[in-house]
Amino acid sequence: MCLILEYIPEGADLSPLVLLSDSTPEKAEKLSQALANLVADNNAVVDIHALPFISPVDGCRLSAQVIDKDIGAVLIENTKNHFAWQMTSEGWKWILALLDRFAEPDCFGYQYLVPYEEECDLDVLSDIEVIFSSYYRNW
Repeated sequence: MCLILEYIPEGADLSPLVLLSDSTPEKAEKLSQALANLVADNNAVVDIHALPFISPVDGCRLSAQVIDKDIGAVLIENTKNHFAWQMTSEGWKWILALLDRFAEPDCFGYQYLVPYEEECDLDVLSDIEVIFSSYYRNW
């Protein structure tokens, strides 16, 4: 069983979203560890779609990286579903805190993965939402 990664162009409120779904506590912990490693090495890029516990749908690609501003997920030019998920180290720490509860047994639900609004410039954030869900294709 893998964590499903897919792009839904007309997701919540007809806004585009990148969905990580069908999670278990083990999958949430593995994703958290990969992102924690990203924060530890500020120059790194983590290709989430290439992690062994991720199953991309229709070639969806999501690359996480640390940059100087919290941008969120942006579509890479001339692609239909390849995204750069760009956050500051502090932004990634907020994302990790949001993912923590999903590593707990019997945790079900979903979470928009954006930093706490007082910690980032919301005018800079992308319109593409990243959502983590314990349910398959449900948020």
